[in-house]
Amino acid sequence: MIDKRIYNHKCIVFCGDHYNPLGIIRSLGEIGIHPIAILVAIYPVLINHSRYVSKLHQVKTNEEGYDILLKEYGYEQEKPFLYTASDDITSLLDMHYDELKDKFYFFHGSSQGIVTRFMDKENICNLAVECGCGLAKTEIVKPGILPTKVSYPLITKAIISTLSDWKEDSFICHNEEELKEAYKHIRSQRILLQEYITKKNELCLDGFCFNGGEDVYIPYYSNYLRFSNISYGPYMVMRPFLDEKVMGQVKAILKKVGFTGIFSVEFLIGNDDKLYFLEVNFRNSTWSYAYTCGGYNMPYLWAKATLDGALDLSEIKPLPEFTAMVEPDDFVENVIKLRKVGLWQWMKEVKASKRYYYNKDDNSPFWHYMRMRLCRLIKKKIKHTS
Repeated sequence: MIDKRIYNHKCIVFCGDHYNPLGIIRSLGEIGIHPIAILVAIYPVLINHSRYVSKLHQVKTNEEGYDILLKEYGYEQEKPFLYTASDDITSLLDMHYDELKDKFYFFHGSSQGIVTRFMDKENICNLAVECGCGLAKTEIVKPGILPTKVSYPLITKAIISTLSDWKEDSFICHNEEELKEAYKHIRSQRILLQEYITKKNELCLDGFCFNGGEDVYIPYYSNYLRFSNISYGPYMVMRPFLDEKVMGQVKAILKKVGFTGIFSVEFLIGNDDKLYFLEVNFRNSTWSYAYTCGGYNMPYLWAKATLDGALDLSEIKPLPEFTAMVEPDDFVENVIKLRKVGLWQWMKEVKASKRYYYNKDDNSPFWHYMRMRLCRLIKKKIKHTS
């Protein structure tokens, strides 16, 4: 039974146009809460077509969205719940914590700026080690500087994830020549060089916490069924999370930050079966909606726990194990490009999985997204042949 108190509070999703925040909107919509969307996008195809959005504010910049947030919703009688799904918007709110803390329930740390501080990979890696996590050998340099501590092969990573397209700064370099070539394409002003660990898989944890990180809840963990050496996979399996050692490490990190909100933590599983810390995302992450499909509606549960100051799971009936898929990405990558799986087998897998794009009760975003991708493909073909 849904806690009716939540309906007295406006729910606002401040986001870009991505299936990650679409999952928040669907999670709330499926329990009768139609959120307001402040959408930072020029040509959106997803969020603006969801049937669950009660009111849409489409803006061009985060700052414009922030102005609307304050002017339109900053003086509600009941504090609205504010959800974010990207580092840049989460950082923006974090840097205005003192202004927002009495106006909204939102994802934040113990003080203004602390979440942004730990979005820096150097800071969060140091904190993770302090809290007992394993970490591959790491070195922070400016572009063009060769490593003195990390041996080849190594991987380059942008130190700050608020940079647009920051993942494009990731390169696997087997020698000095490859690193020098990578530096020609890297835009970040500071680069994390990290020992390249051959990946057996990844351990991905999504959860939420309240009371400044004192209470942490992680219902599932996910492993990838298909993945690449430098990226996550679009096809995964979710299982109940029971590892007390890792749970203790994650709790220690979140408590140091004093974090309240939805989060994700990622570890690399090496061929030696050891866990190597990768990152913490202090906001709703991509796999959150699969948890909703599995029985744990985190956008709702976080809001309820925030009001109660405690977590009641007595009415939750979760699935014990299931698969989830980012259907368009997995189809293009693993059926068309790499041919890791045949079409018939893929169709059986996608039918049996929880899906991030297609939703029978909210299917308009999926069809608009597919039309957009088809148009891009046609334009690319025309440009290539002309």
